[in-house]
Amino acid sequence: MLLRPTLFAVFFCLFAAAGFAQQPRRNTTLSGSQVQAVILGVQDEIYDFGYQKQFYEVGPEPARGVTRVPLYIQPGLKDGEGTVIYKLMPYGEVIRNFHFNKDGLAVLEGAPDGGFRPTQPNTLTLYMDDDEICRWKHKWVRQHFDILDTPPAERVRDASERQKQRIGYSAREAPPKTDRKFPPHN
Repeated sequence: MLLRPTLFAVFFCLFAAAGFAQQPRRNTTLSGSQVQAVILGVQDEIYDFGYQKQFYEVGPEPARGVTRVPLYIQPGLKDGEGTVIYKLMPYGEVIRNFHFNKDGLAVLEGAPDGGFRPTQPNTLTLYMDDDEICRWKHKWVRQHFDILDTPPAERVRDASERQKQRIGYSAREAPPKTDRKFPPHN
């Protein structure tokens, strides 16, 4: 006698839960302008934190005072998020997630001023499986970015302004925030 109402309740709960189920993840391919936005985000963060002198002798110098650094970007976005691997001196090679804000600026997740601990998703690649990192580098989009040893003051100022749009502050103008919260995805 109780079996019928119990079965009804179970089926009702299952159908109700299915209605609230999460939508499937959407995958999209990165556009050329999005790749350039990620590169600009990497460069802006380096200039805003003043790390440019740390890149001395890290990669080839296509011109005096310029260092060229390779960068690998996962070719697709999952629900608006992507992943990038590159050298961020003085830390070393990092893997970081990113997303785009409403203005189309790439927001790098994980903050240099908080370090790149092995327990975090945005971390140093040395904490990860070497074979997996090598596979990703072969499959992902390979680009490069240039770092000027002594960038013009206007370039640094522009980088700081964009960082304020991205994360709400500039490292040049504010004390480091190791517990930084990221703005929501737009």
